[in-house]
Amino acid sequence: MAVTLTSTGITYSNGGSQTSTYVQDRGQPISITSFTSSGTYTVPSNCRKILVQLVGGGGGSAGYNESGGAGGYAEGFYSVTPGATYSVTIGGGGGGVGYYAAGGDGGTTSFGSLISASGGYGCNRNYSHGGGHGGSGSSGQINLQGGTGAGHGNSASHGQPS
Repeated sequence: MAVTLTSTGITYSNGGSQTSTYVQDRGQPISITSFTSSGTYTVPSNCRKILVQLVGGGGGSAGYNESGGAGGYAEGFYSVTPGATYSVTIGGGGGGVGYYAAGGDGGTTSFGSLISASGGYGCNRNYSHGGGHGGSGSSGQINLQGGTGAGHGNSASHGQPS
């Protein structure tokens, strides 16, 4: 379905629409910025609100299907001041290891002090031969737990207690 943004809301290709009577919700997206490595975000001169979506790094894995937990997810809308800068930190994935060892934890992704998502635990960190627990989102309007990694299995993996 196609979506058209207008100054008062959204119009869908099927004829439906969404509008807002709240004056600060009106307007079109100014830009979309995506970070794949850490850096700095500067708020554009004509911007008053931003939507931030983050995912933490995944945990590391080991032999015999032992996998790390997924990074957490966080999302939120924030009022900002044009020209303000925010430090963006991208959490990397945890390192993989050989059999019996504990995988590295995934790193935390953050947008200044506004919002963050922690990385998943590496395999074997919570239980021997178990998948890592997922990371968590925090300080967003939406905060989700990452999935748990799979535990030991010779040909088909299986889970472990949480």
